Amino acid sequence: MNFYAKWATISAAGAVQELQSSSANGLNVANVTINLKKYGKNSTSIGKRSHFLIEIGKHLKSPLLILLIVATIISYSLGESANATIILFIIIVSVGIDYFQDRDARNAAERLKETVKNKSSVIRNGKEIEIFHEEIVVGDIVLLSAGKIIPADGKIIEANDCFVNQSSLTGESFPAQKNAAIITGSTSNLSDLCNIVFMGSSVISGMARIIIIQTGNNTEFGKIAIQLSSPEIETEFSKGIRAFGYLIMKVTIVLVLFIFLINSILKHDILETFMFSLAVAVGLTPELLPMIMAVSMSKGSTNIAKKGVIVKKLTAIPNFGSMNVLCTDKTGTITENKIQLIKNIDAEGKDSSAVLLFAYLNSYFQTAIKNPLDDAVISYYKPYISDYIKKDEIPFDFIRKKMSVVVTYQNSNILICKGAPEEIFKACKIDDTVKKSAQNVYEQLSNDGFRVLAIATKATGSDNDFTIEDEFDMTLVGFIGFLDPPKEDAMEVIASLKDIGVEVKIITGDNLLVTQHICKQIGLPIKGVLQGLEMDTITDEVLQKKVMETTLFTRFSPEQKKRVIVALQAQKQTVGFLGDGINDAPSLKAADIGISVSNGTDVAKDAADIILTQKNLLVLKEGILEGRKTFGNTMKYILMGLSSNFGNMFSVAAATLFLPYIPMLPVQILLNNFLYDTSQIAIPTDSVDEKYIQKPKHWNIKMIYSYMFIFGITSSLFDIITFYLLYSVFKVSENQLRTGWFMESLATQILVVFIIRTREIPFIKSKPSKNLTISVLACLLIGWLLPYSPFGNLLHFQPLPNNVLTIIIVFVVVYLFTAEVVKQFIYKFVLKEIN
Repeated sequence: MNFYAKWATISAAGAVQELQSSSANGLNVANVTINLKKYGKNSTSIGKRSHFLIEIGKHLKSPLLILLIVATIISYSLGESANATIILFIIIVSVGIDYFQDRDARNAAERLKETVKNKSSVIRNGKEIEIFHEEIVVGDIVLLSAGKIIPADGKIIEANDCFVNQSSLTGESFPAQKNAAIITGSTSNLSDLCNIVFMGSSVISGMARIIIIQTGNNTEFGKIAIQLSSPEIETEFSKGIRAFGYLIMKVTIVLVLFIFLINSILKHDILETFMFSLAVAVGLTPELLPMIMAVSMSKGSTNIAKKGVIVKKLTAIPNFGSMNVLCTDKTGTITENKIQLIKNIDAEGKDSSAVLLFAYLNSYFQTAIKNPLDDAVISYYKPYISDYIKKDEIPFDFIRKKMSVVVTYQNSNILICKGAPEEIFKACKIDDTVKKSAQNVYEQLSNDGFRVLAIATKATGSDNDFTIEDEFDMTLVGFIGFLDPPKEDAMEVIASLKDIGVEVKIITGDNLLVTQHICKQIGLPIKGVLQGLEMDTITDEVLQKKVMETTLFTRFSPEQKKRVIVALQAQKQTVGFLGDGINDAPSLKAADIGISVSNGTDVAKDAADIILTQKNLLVLKEGILEGRKTFGNTMKYILMGLSSNFGNMFSVAAATLFLPYIPMLPVQILLNNFLYDTSQIAIPTDSVDEKYIQKPKHWNIKMIYSYMFIFGITSSLFDIITFYLLYSVFKVSENQLRTGWFMESLATQILVVFIIRTREIPFIKSKPSKNLTISVLACLLIGWLLPYSPFGNLLHFQPLPNNVLTIIIVFVVVYLFTAEVVKQFIYKFVLKEIN
């Protein structure tokens, strides 16, 4: 920001001289070319095929995807082409989804290009010409008028009643006044640079002549475009998936190598042992996890779409559920982004209808292009004014900081002046007592965050021409105060988010007083305040601590907003960001979940993961709860699959030490795995306990590992006892032992979902969905009937004696009871810190 501070402190003539000097030193202004095509397809777009290949390359770094690819190869080698095709399909769909998500980021930069695809009037060689914005160069003199989009960053050379809407870039609610005044001192805040205009903002009223000092990527607007084109920041959910993939890979490699080594030594059949080890590897791989997540997220997105929430990226759903900090811009998100007249009071602070009438007459009769403050006055009040006739007008200028109209009423002339209170006080006849009272009222309104204008009047003679010399010895009538009010449901949203464990922080480009007043109105407690000026001296390490104890971040630039997001993420927070302006786009992209609104800028909506189509912010809560349900169902599959699969594979490893043959044939392992996976397809439709979704949910690899190990060992103990009884007590045949373990392992593996799916004690308090119940029982029935069917011999199964079958049924019941006790033990003693 030092660059802009430098230009703000030199005169218009000095600015021209500075550029000419730069040209003499090697910068040929006339030959400078700024090409915004780099925002578009011509230079950054490398073709759909190339982008798709890049996505595949990114995915190849994922340990989970590597496991799935290996599982596909193994399945094909074992003749399980159907299973392999399903896994391959899942891989292609996953890569395809991410490709289209990445396309949204590229579209955001493209939107920036389209925003500036306009023409401007430029003075070149003493002539005024119209050129496209991308043809403008440093040193060009550009003419601005009401309604024009500012094509590049520039310094004001001259201006007349110039008001600029730069809220989408700076976050300030009110239009910014621009003039050619020289700023003394240095500032790091865009909003304080009253003689600098920025690319992408627009002129509301008046005119200005500017000299271009920055173009293209070097503008504040261009810097945002560059950030939007940068690679995606890894979200909390993505990190969890990656860590989970590494855990599975490690466990799979260790167990498979152990089983292959032991069987090779003891059984001396390298080929059979190799095929058996490959089957074990497939059994450990959670190949349905991408499908379970995709279906769960699709179901979640469909549910919240009915409530007015569009989900652009499916992965945003579980991130929604993990979110425990919501950072939000103020203007247009918490507030209406519509200036309203709130106060009309006299010099003593009492409501005054006279103040309202005179303010209306002044705004109604002025002929300059009305700014939003005038519009707010006119839309607030519709008095009968037919008896008032306009006689004259004294326009606004930045030196007087006021404007006047003269009206005739009942054969008398009344001058009505409106302007900055400090200037109005100087022009009024007012004793010290009244002035002190008025000053206190003005300061109190300012401290409450109001934009304040003073109203003064004066009876005049019958002169036909009035000048600024008539603006003296006036009578102070009172004040009018303006605010961008909070949305009607903002207070309820803050309270509801607090109830479900989400802390709200406001990061805005607006000033501290206005933001504090809004926080008071919406009931947001302020733990601490940080202003943008302080950010230049704060290191990342200090900031990471400070953001945890701060609620308000005011006068923040886009880069500073993003820095806060990253600092919160460094503190293991899952961060959501709600914004609607161009300046919010980098933060929307950096956050774990970016949220925008339907009336936000196109750039913000493109950068967001989720868009709210309704004005009702309460749908935020619905989206968060839906995200937690998705996360909960995903975790059910992971915890159940890992604990059961790990237990089965550990059992296989143990069995190889004392059984003279492998405990289950490769085809039987794959069949067991297929039935188990099929039974879990309905998990995305399962209900989630109300208690579970009341707090944010996060990936916890320690929890997953503990769950897998404790439940797995418990399951293995039952398997080992089953091996012992079948082999040593009942002395069944080789095929019967494999049949018995197939039936026992399938039953325990499938039925334990009813226990793992809930933390309720006993588990029957929580009812599973109808679809899940049917799929589990159907797969269990098929698996148990296979040994007694005509297909039994083909699969090397052999029916069991009744007494053996009875023992297995008893074992399954005892295991489920034990699993319930183990679950209680895990949550009560092992995982105390887990919500």
